[in-house]
Amino acid sequence: MTGAADADRNPYKAPSPFAGFRGTVLPDWIDANRHMNVAWYDHVFDKAESALFAAFGVDEDYIARTNHGMFRLEKHIRYEKELVEGDELRIDSRIDTTDGRLLKHFHELWSVSRNMRAATARYVSIHVDLSERKAVRVTDPLVVAPLREMASAHAQLPAPDERRK
Repeated sequence: MTGAADADRNPYKAPSPFAGFRGTVLPDWIDANRHMNVAWYDHVFDKAESALFAAFGVDEDYIARTNHGMFRLEKHIRYEKELVEGDELRIDSRIDTTDGRLLKHFHELWSVSRNMRAATARYVSIHVDLSERKAVRVTDPLVVAPLREMASAHAQLPAPDERRK
């Protein structure tokens, strides 16, 4: 059965990067070098990754309902610019490719307040049957359709400039 609640679960519609995180660099995120500690880069990228998955329907409800979830296989973070206390942050997330089982996704961390890209993260994730602990294709129609829609929209975007410094 579908309805308004199902539509609310998958709010992604626009053919643009998905805004997976918004926040501000807090004082306790600053290390001895007086910039944001790398652990907090991981934290905000993880939040963006979870928000991206939730946008196409892989969230805690999905995991409880289907006993399927996403495992991360690979992560590569590139630090480009320092972030400091008070910087307003946004992470733009996009799906690079998916075959319904494997998902490659890319995230750009921006200092909105200083209009600069501070870091990028490239991930490879896999959809897993948690009872068998093995990779399986996404078959739930509440996830398949929004995942395809998002991947198709992101495929139309220009490739992110990964050489930017």
